[in-house]
Amino acid sequence: MANGNNFVAELSSDERMLAEMRMNTVSPNDGKYYQKDLENYITQWAEWMACAKVQLELLRTRVEFGLADEKDLKIVEESYKHLSPLNMSLIERHETKHDQLAVLKEFNVRIQELLDDKVLSVDTEETSTETAERIEALLHPGTTSYDILDTARSYLLKQVWTDKLRPAIIDVIEWFIDLAEKYSQDEHAVLQVWRTHIQHTAPVPFALTFARTAARLAEWLENCDMCFSKMKWKVSGIVGTQSSVSMVVWAENAIQFEIKALHKLWLRPDYTATQIVSKEPLANLWNSLVTLMSTVADFAGDMRLLYSSDMAEVTSLDAKARLGWSSADASKNNPINWENIEWKFAVVEGGMRTLYQLTQTDLQRDLRGSVQARYEPQGMISEIYESLKRISRELKQLHVNRDNVEANLNNVRLKPAEPLVAILRGSPEWKHSEYWVGHNFVKEITKKWKKWDKEFREVLFADEEFTALYDTLPKNKQNIIMWEIEHYQGTSEIRVEINLHRAREVITESLMA
Repeated sequence: MANGNNFVAELSSDERMLAEMRMNTVSPNDGKYYQKDLENYITQWAEWMACAKVQLELLRTRVEFGLADEKDLKIVEESYKHLSPLNMSLIERHETKHDQLAVLKEFNVRIQELLDDKVLSVDTEETSTETAERIEALLHPGTTSYDILDTARSYLLKQVWTDKLRPAIIDVIEWFIDLAEKYSQDEHAVLQVWRTHIQHTAPVPFALTFARTAARLAEWLENCDMCFSKMKWKVSGIVGTQSSVSMVVWAENAIQFEIKALHKLWLRPDYTATQIVSKEPLANLWNSLVTLMSTVADFAGDMRLLYSSDMAEVTSLDAKARLGWSSADASKNNPINWENIEWKFAVVEGGMRTLYQLTQTDLQRDLRGSVQARYEPQGMISEIYESLKRISRELKQLHVNRDNVEANLNNVRLKPAEPLVAILRGSPEWKHSEYWVGHNFVKEITKKWKKWDKEFREVLFADEEFTALYDTLPKNKQNIIMWEIEHYQGTSEIRVEINLHRAREVITESLMA
């Protein structure tokens, strides 16, 4: 490390320039929490290049229909490699005042440059300017800006799902499966007390905590895959009827032209579209992703509680390295990642308000979608992806404090009130002469226990009517009452296997898709 904590000194001039530029951005996603993994999917750079790719694929489809020359396609393919999104944005700002016209002008600029520099050549008497203008006219075939922009954003969304979000979700599910399998083994098995209303109730294998979360996430992964398969987009012109497209590719070709062009981008046509694509499938998709995120946040919240000083049932294997992450108390091991993940859900959920609004437009088109789509779902993608990476790191380091888990379980072992209610419900013929049904009996015994300085069972067996009933109970029920709370697990072990089977099944199908 150069000069102690002078990390800036370690940066190259280009790295420093980029870092300083990010420090001047408004969004913390671009500044402090920049996700390099996502820069090819949700950045303005990525969006400009995706718009250019849509234009390229439209020309490629036009060539397939015999409506453009293969030689011109080769020129556009080569120029695509040299496009500058920065120049596109400057062309829009200073000349066209329109994003898609700026894309076309950028193609024009690069084609001229490549011809002038002899990188490309044409077998005509055209000047480079004439060739560039002629080829520019072959692009944007009767389409509107939202044929291009909606399609480009859809393409990027499917790409980021396939390349980044989906693998990250699968990785998290696989970690949950691994933890469930580990804590299902006899040498690692841990019985944990579960809580309702943050109060101790019944014992459950810790493995079920992981197995059920794996299955919950797997269900939403499957649902997201289904929603992505239903995404539809358009190459259908000014009001979605292909009247303008038909003037370029001929009416008899128009439907197939749209199908083939979108197929190249893994998309299907939306026959309900007007000038813009119907956004209900997008909202439905993000309902699924936000719900998946809520499942992640729910688990993170539970871990945050179990991490607390009062419960201390889990910690991280790298806990020693985390000491001092509080500026006030250098001895604390704060659950910062669990907190980050839990509270990010509110930010992700807030993005749905914008996406719901995208489903609406005045008649066939207005500008509200143009404004709203600048922000979402890009911001939501960044937050979800960061949360998935955080939880993956935490699961790798997760450590169960067996002694603390057992100590908390002892609260139920020593006072098996809830199991006792269930046992008495299994003997409906028994009625206490004073307290009547079993639920009331346990309630009154608990009241006495809180008043008397005695063990729960001592108070319980002080009641002669209950003692008489106890002698008639099956051995397994007697054992539960007398310390052996391990017998009160119901079908929890079976449920671990059911949930693990479901999670593995979805993962296998997803990886094969």
